[in-house]
Amino acid sequence: MKKKIFLIIESFKFAFNSLKTNLLRTSLSLLGVTIGIFSIVAIYTAIDTLNDKIMDSMSKFGQNTLYITKFSFGNQSNVPRWKRRNYPFPTMDEYKYLKKTLPKDEYKAITFRIFMPSANVKVLGKEALSSVEVIAEGSDFPKIEHLDFEKGRFFNKYEDENASPVAIIGANIKEALFENEDPIGKTIRIYGKKVKVIGSLKKEGSGVGPTNDNRIIIPSSFARTLVNPDRVFTAIIVAPKANADMQKLTDDIAVRMRNYRKLKPAEENNFFINNINTFRDQIEQMTKMLKMGGSLLALFSLLIGAFGIANIMFVSVKERTNQIGIQKALGSNNFFILSQFLFESVLLSLVGGAFGILLVWIGTYLVNTFSNDFDISISLQNILLGLFISSIIGLIAGIMPAWKAARLNPVEAIRTGM
Repeated sequence: MKKKIFLIIESFKFAFNSLKTNLLRTSLSLLGVTIGIFSIVAIYTAIDTLNDKIMDSMSKFGQNTLYITKFSFGNQSNVPRWKRRNYPFPTMDEYKYLKKTLPKDEYKAITFRIFMPSANVKVLGKEALSSVEVIAEGSDFPKIEHLDFEKGRFFNKYEDENASPVAIIGANIKEALFENEDPIGKTIRIYGKKVKVIGSLKKEGSGVGPTNDNRIIIPSSFARTLVNPDRVFTAIIVAPKANADMQKLTDDIAVRMRNYRKLKPAEENNFFINNINTFRDQIEQMTKMLKMGGSLLALFSLLIGAFGIANIMFVSVKERTNQIGIQKALGSNNFFILSQFLFESVLLSLVGGAFGILLVWIGTYLVNTFSNDFDISISLQNILLGLFISSIIGLIAGIMPAWKAARLNPVEAIRTGM
């Protein structure tokens, strides 16, 4: 145990002296490792941050939420584009049919969504906002997507079924139209129609993916009086119960959609049932690909760094040949010499890696300081990954010089320094 402690202390001293004596040469040689580790950790940190924000934005849509549309969230290569273009959009009647016939123990909520054209919003006859995003939903929507209300409420089943001209507005809409006033009960005009504000949402803040801050939500039945539903994008959204059999629910929806559309057994589906988890799988796959690409780019810098460290170690072996001979003459074995130089090589590489991680930390600190919308943090996993890669690079770069030092003949080594 004492011998191992002595080995660590002596190796640390040799490595420190090498850094101190040849500071410029060492710094230039370690630059490749620093840049390589900086690249890997920075890329992984940026990708992880983006992935977390996307997943956080998607979490409000729930797990396994099904979107029935004319488009597929996944691979569409087996369906020609011209066929997909001619698929019909889901209709309100199909939504009502599914809501009536689907087993109640399989789903907790179902809604009919209409993606409305952007609208100009007026208050008291004065145009206040232009190109505002408007979506139309059913009364079950809050059971599917979590909504935080600042004031007011969501429209109820009665208002939805009777096409009531009511609306819920996002935080930015509320600030632009009413500033510090209470918007509940106030009237706005969209698509030339008067609409009563019954709810305002809390501010979600900017991030990755859509937010409700710049959005107005109206009942889908009311939306059908404003636009031709055949000319806008529509979707039927089904939120399953926690214990639902997803395959059974998907099959039940497919059977009912086929029956309603009177598709023959030989005919393929002219609709898609998309699971929101498909997006999550695609994002995870994209994250892996981005990390792989970033790693390949950083590999070149790491190879340069490895050659630089190997060069330092070969020079160090040559400069300390006499010292190695004396150590062997005093009883040090080949393993001791080999371990000593390998430890030194790993330590030098870890210094380069640590500088790379420090640069990433400085970069994230600056981003977080000057940006209010994007918060980046280095995970412990990425820090440990950077240090692990650094140690591996140091180990690989130091094997040949350490082996050469361990194989030196003590008599010839001592004679070299005379």
